[in-house]
Amino acid sequence: MKFEILLLAMLSSLATAQTTLDNQMKSYTEKVNSIVSTEKANMKAETDKIDEAFSSGKITKSEQISQKEAVSKKYETLINDKIENEREQLENITKTAVTNSVYNSKSDTLKNKSVMVFGTSGLSINIKKNDKSPKEYINSSSLSVGYAFANLTKDKGSLNPFENDSEMRIGNSHSIEVQFRKDKQLGSFKSPWVLRYGLAYRTDTYMPKRPQVFVQENSQLFLENFEEGRLKRSKLRNVYLTLPIEFQLYLNPKYTEYDGKQYLDVRKKMWKIGVGAYAGVNTRSIVKVKYYNENDNFKKYDYTLDDGVNAFLFGGKFSLGYGGVTLFIKKDFTPIFNDKTILPNKNGIQIGIEIANIDF
Repeated sequence: MKFEILLLAMLSSLATAQTTLDNQMKSYTEKVNSIVSTEKANMKAETDKIDEAFSSGKITKSEQISQKEAVSKKYETLINDKIENEREQLENITKTAVTNSVYNSKSDTLKNKSVMVFGTSGLSINIKKNDKSPKEYINSSSLSVGYAFANLTKDKGSLNPFENDSEMRIGNSHSIEVQFRKDKQLGSFKSPWVLRYGLAYRTDTYMPKRPQVFVQENSQLFLENFEEGRLKRSKLRNVYLTLPIEFQLYLNPKYTEYDGKQYLDVRKKMWKIGVGAYAGVNTRSIVKVKYYNENDNFKKYDYTLDDGVNAFLFGGKFSLGYGGVTLFIKKDFTPIFNDKTILPNKNGIQIGIEIANIDF
């Protein structure tokens, strides 16, 4: 689907450019014909006067020939200069039309509009308010959405997202992050290094193995079996504001030429790796429980935690991507839960994918 939409946009852009070129070529031909016709008429008027002067005996035959040659050279130079000026204008128009058809910078079908595509590169929405060059494509702002499976590890350095003794439901515990970020190319226009930084809203949802629920009692947070009916679902949700930063390296950089310079073209599909870190603050922690009571009536309750979850978060990230698809693993270096929580595992780990990007 993405390929077809882009192909249609490209064909539309090329058709617009071709129409523009055809019109300009027609105008150029008409101007050249007009220049030649006008100057030839002027030249004939001057040579007729020379012939009249010869006929009346005012000049000799040799003077007639000499003056007519001078007039002929004058108008030849005049016509060539005017045609050359028109040719230079046509070349500038042609260059602009071709450049715009390649970079969509003047396409009436795409300018000031949003373009949404979905395919193997994930969901991508481009909001093009102004014309963009390759430099502006790489140094851009975007809004991304990431989804990850979450779990808890016993050791800070563990990178195993499938530790079974975490007491969490693997595959059901998850994290969603919405991140506003900016990309800045490091070094020259051909540099494969990019710095990415921004602000993110992150929610981590941990679902204990049934029939356990989170319980807070006497400033202690722990798990116990649910005994008030038939448990449907229980979870603990932590909400964070984080400041992520990441260095990305394009492994097989691809370039494009624009205005005589080579630029790294991030619109082309390339392999990339990223290494980064993030720091954040916990804004809220909520326990939610849904169940059916002894009369099989649906019930639910929730409450905000006062203790048990650390206020600050710090961790690292490694990512691997191709084109618009990026897989990542995040490891919280600081424990999510403090000493007031009785859990075997307290350190968070996530493995996920960026599922959407909105480019501004």
